[in-house]
Amino acid sequence: MKPITPKLISYLAAICLLFVLVTQAYLVFDYFQTTRAGLVRESDAIIEEVFKKELEIRRKQYRNTESKNDVDLTSKSNTPANEKTYYDFSKRSEYSNNTTILVYFAINMEISKTIPININRLDSITGSVLHARGINTKYCVIIINPTTDKVLQQSKSDLMSPSFFEVSSKYLTIDIVDNKALKLVLVNPFGLIIKRMGLMLLSSLFFSILCLLAFRFLLRTLARQKQLVIFKNEFLGTIAHELKRPVASLSFNLDCLSMPAFAEDKAKYELLVSRSVSATSELNDSINMIVALTKLEEGLLLLNKEPVNLKKMFEELKNKFGNYPVKKVEIQTIYEADEILLKAEANLLNQCFANLIDNAIKYSNKEVLIIITICKTGHWIVISIKDNGFGITQDKLPLIFDKYNWAHTENSNINGFGIGLNYVKTIVEKHEGEVEVRSQEGEGSEFSLLLPE
Repeated sequence: MKPITPKLISYLAAICLLFVLVTQAYLVFDYFQTTRAGLVRESDAIIEEVFKKELEIRRKQYRNTESKNDVDLTSKSNTPANEKTYYDFSKRSEYSNNTTILVYFAINMEISKTIPININRLDSITGSVLHARGINTKYCVIIINPTTDKVLQQSKSDLMSPSFFEVSSKYLTIDIVDNKALKLVLVNPFGLIIKRMGLMLLSSLFFSILCLLAFRFLLRTLARQKQLVIFKNEFLGTIAHELKRPVASLSFNLDCLSMPAFAEDKAKYELLVSRSVSATSELNDSINMIVALTKLEEGLLLLNKEPVNLKKMFEELKNKFGNYPVKKVEIQTIYEADEILLKAEANLLNQCFANLIDNAIKYSNKEVLIIITICKTGHWIVISIKDNGFGITQDKLPLIFDKYNWAHTENSNINGFGIGLNYVKTIVEKHEGEVEVRSQEGEGSEFSLLLPE
């Protein structure tokens, strides 16, 4: 069975997300169509209501203009035989179940002979009905020939530009003799449709954004995991390489010490013992640095502060790094006083200074000059370590204290954990101090450590 890889998970998640988004889009579109269809049906009811109200107004006008012999058009018994008019609605099957509207059609055709339908009044009544129903959109009332679709009259000629979101009612026949029908057109009622779809749209948008954020989080998590795996492999490889050097030196020295020839030569014996102690110390320092960072991340690192003589500490470091095997190293020390005491965790602080001096040597040419200055400023002790090394470019300067960061990645001959400067900053801040750095590419660097007394 093929193992499930982060890449495969990303593809599956992308496909699922695409499916969710497409489904959401389809549901929104389907709901839009349903809402639009509902608005069309409502438009049919509105134009019918408007027609009835306008007809009722004309009907009252018609009665007022008639003589005493005015006939009631809805009553067959009152209509004189010689004035009877017959209308054939047999072909109007769409109104076969609505006898009332057929009566209104007949009344309208009869009254229209005397008082024609008023398009402006239809428009005014339509506005009132729409407002009463909470429909605030532009509209137009049209009298049209349903057979030819020829517009005979319209209430607003300036609003009849075609629109995708335009909603039109069905034709409402008002005159079968002259072939006239009414139609209500809601011009671009997009805002109304969106308002009616509000809950659906908000929920759809919410879940879509949630899916996108979840997918983004998944991608970032996978990318972070991949980065951590790369960091882990590089870090373990670097640790193995860095620890291999003192271990190999220690092993070589011990092998030599076991030989009788070296045991008889006191000078060589002492040199091998000194190198063994130095290798053991280097190995121990590297392990302590890694352990200290791990404890700090877990919140388990506790400082055992005691008085530390900085002058004595730096003189020991000067002797340790002064005899560098490959490069010519000169370390100058400037002390403000013969004895400068500081309350701190000696081992952790010593490793910080050792890291900075070691970096100054590693990231320099064959001739190395390091100037160490220690002075007091108020309640602060300032330790400055300045070198004549390669320097750091301005774009990398803000990142040098990040864990696993190498400022000189282009130089493959220089190895390191990528935690040295992070360790320095972390331990100094643990002592409630600060670290400052000034550097110019090709001109060296100066690290300043500010520690409280």
